[in-house]
Amino acid sequence: MKKFTVSILFLFIFICFQGLISQAGTANEFPIGKNYLDLSNFIMKSDSSGYAFTIEPIMVKPNQAYTIVFAYGFLGQHIDHFGDIYTEIEELPSHSTHQYILTDDYPNQRAYIEFTPITSSILINELPMLPMSYDAIMYEGAYQNFSGYEPFIPYEEQIIYEGVLPIDYDEPMTATEIKSFLHAYDPYGYELNISLESDSYSNGPMLPGSYEMIFNTTFNQIVKQYILEVKVFDQSPPIIVNPGTLSIPLSQKSTLEEIKQQIEVSDNVDTLTYADLVTIEDTYSAANTVGLYSITLQVTDSSDNLALIIIPIELIDITGPTITGPNEVFLYTTDQPISDQEIKDYFTIIDDVDGTNVIVEFSVNNYHQTQSPGVYRVTIKAFDSQMNYRTKNLDIHVIENRGPVFTTDEIILSLPAAQSMSEEEIIDWFVTHTLAMGINVENVSILFNEYDSHENQDGEYYVYLNYDMNGESQQSRIMVSVDSEESTNNWIKYLGIGSPLLIGGIIIFIIKKKK
Repeated sequence: MKKFTVSILFLFIFICFQGLISQAGTANEFPIGKNYLDLSNFIMKSDSSGYAFTIEPIMVKPNQAYTIVFAYGFLGQHIDHFGDIYTEIEELPSHSTHQYILTDDYPNQRAYIEFTPITSSILINELPMLPMSYDAIMYEGAYQNFSGYEPFIPYEEQIIYEGVLPIDYDEPMTATEIKSFLHAYDPYGYELNISLESDSYSNGPMLPGSYEMIFNTTFNQIVKQYILEVKVFDQSPPIIVNPGTLSIPLSQKSTLEEIKQQIEVSDNVDTLTYADLVTIEDTYSAANTVGLYSITLQVTDSSDNLALIIIPIELIDITGPTITGPNEVFLYTTDQPISDQEIKDYFTIIDDVDGTNVIVEFSVNNYHQTQSPGVYRVTIKAFDSQMNYRTKNLDIHVIENRGPVFTTDEIILSLPAAQSMSEEEIIDWFVTHTLAMGINVENVSILFNEYDSHENQDGEYYVYLNYDMNGESQQSRIMVSVDSEESTNNWIKYLGIGSPLLIGGIIIFIIKKKK
């Protein structure tokens, strides 16, 4: 589909710029900006008083407060006579005249008067004016509303510009790119900076529709505005993925709705599905014999872009045998491996024409009666007399079910030995094994035996020992763990001996005993 090119965009913008809409008023209307003081409407008095007067009346709003602010540079030598400097205003058509003494604002190097006319136009008969600068302004409001000087803007001056920028949805533009199409210049031909004040395009979804971007530029304290309408168009039609010729078994003929569900539909803007497809022509639904038929489908997006597709459908007999059976089989490594025939026997295979007269073979066989743990894929392939076939995958899980086997070092007591040991034998055993570990103990005695009389009660019991080592008396203990649930082959007597220097003189021995 043909897209907008950059040159076309420039052309559109050029056309839009030629149709700029001026918001300026006509003569005898209120000023465009906030400054009512048109210096070209003043003429100096011939008496060398340094006062000027208006040639034409100034249109004002009755009962609206006004303020005239003078910079010291505008007043010139008048600033030497504060208290005597005044402004005389004549209201029309009543010709009522009022004189206002200027109020000095020395910290800000300016002076001002405030007045409220009751008529719709005024003449300024006396305006102090010995300018070294032209900073003077008359505006609506009080002095406290003063925000800076602004030149008087002529009625014919264009303040607001407007234009339209068309953008293809598939080729969006950034605010920076759009801004690059706009240029502003001062009266001397120097380019000015342009700022983006508001933007509903870049900050929005950028879907087809109209958006507004407002740009501002400033020179000589005059702000001008460009309002750009961004119109986003969608020219791309929806996409219907062509599935090619559909081959459908006559015995398993799909409905038209089922065929539509297989058609993929998409659009660059809208969310479309098969449900949006409209049937234009259909020779398939009524067909009941083998042959070639077709359906014609159409879809339209929200921008009225249309897509159409013709799908050929061939009704043929290509149904292979039906294979039913498990997807997975689980065996232990200790089980007898299953044969290939036993694998086939897991499945029931029937053809809608040939019944059980089918050929069955393995197209994939990674099992081969393996007894090593793992998952092995087997694929059954069944053919009918027309060589139509179907396949069925079977994953054979071979699972390890053999447990660990313990072996013990000589330091571990056997069950019969532990059960038959007396207190004296425990002492002898303690001495022998500490000696084997390089620890020489003497004068071993049993201080307290928790285990005694608890031989048949689950729990952990300690035999506390006293002995001499390196000429110092030490104490230690042996823990006896009694567990009635452990089998004879699975419990372990565990002995832990540590250096008294490392574990603070505490040596713990553990003997697990079964009731």
